[in-house]
Amino acid sequence: MKTNLSKLQTVLKENKITYYLIPSEDPHQSEYVDDSFKFREYISGFTGSAGTLLVSPRDCWLWTDGRYFTQAEEQIDSSHIQLMRQGVDGVPTVLEFLDEHLKPDDILGTNGLYLSANYGKKLARTAKKHKAVFRTKYRFVEEMWADRPALTKNSVYLHDLKFAGEDFPSKLSKIRERMKEEGANGYFLSSLPDIAWLFNLRGDDIKCTPVFYSYVWISEDKCFLFVRENCLSATVIPYLKDHGVIIMDYAEATSFVEEQHGTVMLDPDCVNYLHYQQLFKCKIIPLKNPTESLKAVKNETQIKNLRQYHIYDGAAMTKFIYWLKTKIGTTAMTELSVSRKLEEERMKQPDYMGPSFDTICAYKEHAAMMHYQATEESDVPLKPEGMLLIDSGAQYPGGTTDVTRTFILGPISEEEKKSYTLVCKSMLLLADVKFLAGCRGSNLDIIAREPLWECGLDYRCGTGHGVGYFLGVHEGPNAFRWRSNPENLDAVLLPGMVTTDEPGVYVPGKYGIRTENMLLCRKQRQNEYGSFLEFEPLTLVPIDLDGIDFSLLSEKEKRLLSQYQQKVYDAISPYLTEDEAAWLKQQLC
Repeated sequence: MKTNLSKLQTVLKENKITYYLIPSEDPHQSEYVDDSFKFREYISGFTGSAGTLLVSPRDCWLWTDGRYFTQAEEQIDSSHIQLMRQGVDGVPTVLEFLDEHLKPDDILGTNGLYLSANYGKKLARTAKKHKAVFRTKYRFVEEMWADRPALTKNSVYLHDLKFAGEDFPSKLSKIRERMKEEGANGYFLSSLPDIAWLFNLRGDDIKCTPVFYSYVWISEDKCFLFVRENCLSATVIPYLKDHGVIIMDYAEATSFVEEQHGTVMLDPDCVNYLHYQQLFKCKIIPLKNPTESLKAVKNETQIKNLRQYHIYDGAAMTKFIYWLKTKIGTTAMTELSVSRKLEEERMKQPDYMGPSFDTICAYKEHAAMMHYQATEESDVPLKPEGMLLIDSGAQYPGGTTDVTRTFILGPISEEEKKSYTLVCKSMLLLADVKFLAGCRGSNLDIIAREPLWECGLDYRCGTGHGVGYFLGVHEGPNAFRWRSNPENLDAVLLPGMVTTDEPGVYVPGKYGIRTENMLLCRKQRQNEYGSFLEFEPLTLVPIDLDGIDFSLLSEKEKRLLSQYQQKVYDAISPYLTEDEAAWLKQQLC
């Protein structure tokens, strides 16, 4: 990567560019991107999903959040790239850094396709404040990347109504109702999960996420879908035409947008800055995509499917855990081989469509990196000692799963056992909370953190994120985060929303622990004080009791743990062999 960075810095010097910004996103502001868009990784060597690279002719800075501090330290060349620990006191954001360093006539360059409209506007204002120049049509990395992978292209297919629970015309009418309320005669949609949800279509253009590259323009009486040539399956074309959808080529979206006028509704956090600039003839109504909040609330069909497919997924996980716990020390295992074994168990389940993200299988100190990925170089053998953290998930037409368990493979220290118990306690307490309608995730996050904060511990990430339905494993607007920000993943929690509950403890160089369940928000009771809500655990995977110090649990916490283990046994045991079911029964407490 040192050579790639050096080449880019030479190009910047030749073009008199003061700073060049390389984000992590694609033109749709996707969280996970195709290999073709991994420009930041190509230059820096850092493979995490979140981060921003700022390059000058002489220096380079990488911003990333607490999930990736340890990983970034290991992957980047610190003699040439300075790690900026995002969110740590005293560390400026990218915008604050530029605000401090930009001078008159400096040139700040980037490719506007990979910036959100909101972020692009902030950069433009910062440059203008210092009388610097902001240019957004540079393609320096694209041009120097000789063996850049071709963009993935797969077939787009229907997501059956028996899984979706609501048809496309019904969803479209809700969008047009919102357009009417806002006084918009156009709506530009570029978020891939939202487009897939709206049309009841799925694809495989992005690894682990069943979406397809596309844009949508909705007017008062027309609907345009921009997709790549020859990607629609034989059943999709008549389906779209029957619903009056006008199919256009993906590459035509840019020129189409430039020709529009009137009042257009769009989400400036999802539409890229280049397209935003091309809508100069339009009056823009900036707001969150209405599709986001609509798809976040799962309907009754989806909820029924989620419950069933979590049983399938729980059965696969439980079979795997039985194998792991009974074979460790007698069967050769490594991080990679264990990941493959778990994948084999999931492949046996009905309608399995693949992983929902790359499995994190991290042994001992590797688990201190929240998003560690085992490679042939980093892979290590597992021994009957220490802890193994596995964070994994699956895609099914009836839902997306995400579950983390930390396994005790043998003797662990008292410190590790205490941390393991605190994490389990934190997860159970948040899952059990009852709360009034109107609460946001930030109102509840402290319930999970309190047992850890009491001991002077914390984790540098949110406690949980929203999960899509046979879509992205990370989706808003709901989340659990203690920093309240209503504009960013801190929505009011509504019945039908699904959010993960995943507190943890991460000690660099020693160990990492996380326990994660997916929770369904549902109604609990109605009385004179209002509507009370609660959570139902969708995830049905036993917790490894070998790490629990029961003396640290209150009677209530012991009851919650016992009830959860019993719930898992009741749901999963019919899907197990006699030996597996007998082992699972031993996990009751």
